[in-house]
Amino acid sequence: MVFVRTKMIKGHRYCYLVKGIWTQGKCRQKVIRYLGKYGDLHKKN
Repeated sequence: MVFVRTKMIKGHRYCYLVKGIWTQGKCRQKVIRYLGKYGDLHKKN
């Protein structure tokens, strides 16, 4: 399953496209692509 994840780093919010991958019986998040700053994505739309 692929979804958009936001991370808060030093007071700034960033967006990543991540995929859930099962390894050793646990679900891990693998970053597929960096999408940019949260505010910048909303300005484009």
